[in-house]
Amino acid sequence: MSSASPPVPWTIKYKPKSLSEVIGNEESKKRIVEWLRSWEKGIPEKKALFIYGPPGIGKTATVEALANDFNMELIMTDASTYRTEETVKRFAGRASQMGSLFGKKKLIVFDEVDGITGTADAGGLSEIVKVIENTRTPVILIANDAWDPRFAPLRNISLLIEFKRLSVTEVTKHLARICAKEGIAAEEKALRFIAERSSGDVRSAVLDLQALA
Repeated sequence: MSSASPPVPWTIKYKPKSLSEVIGNEESKKRIVEWLRSWEKGIPEKKALFIYGPPGIGKTATVEALANDFNMELIMTDASTYRTEETVKRFAGRASQMGSLFGKKKLIVFDEVDGITGTADAGGLSEIVKVIENTRTPVILIANDAWDPRFAPLRNISLLIEFKRLSVTEVTKHLARICAKEGIAAEEKALRFIAERSSGDVRSAVLDLQALA
């Protein structure tokens, strides 16, 4: 007898597929779209976008939804795979050589830039700068804190976009929508309590909701 499959995490089940489904940070999302559209007129002055803000507020989800909306090939890596100069070179080389599916344009993303730590990883940061300086493809960096002194070279050549913590009301409404789709009768007071406890981290709030459902 086969055991039942574990339930799909709601953070995945309800991951936004379009920017219109990403909650909060409306002005920041608008600036991201404007920057990406500027590539249609040629290579812009700032060839990289540096998105930063607390964890769990939708930074990576926004970029993934953006790629869907613009029908772009998302080429993403995180700090665990680009700590050194050599690994960044390998990733950049693959990204430039990869044939895009069905002729899609590419979007290169370095996620979790904060994960690059210490002098041993300094070569990785300097190589990312070179990738940005030489790219003919949009590059997006994602981090919790863009103002780390180590990231000064990245800030100097990137357009900075701040994502702020979501409000209790925004998170509560999102949880209510999930409950409606799951057929769960939940009191707004209970959802608001979960939202308040999450401190604007919608990912954490959704995980808590699923655990309590």
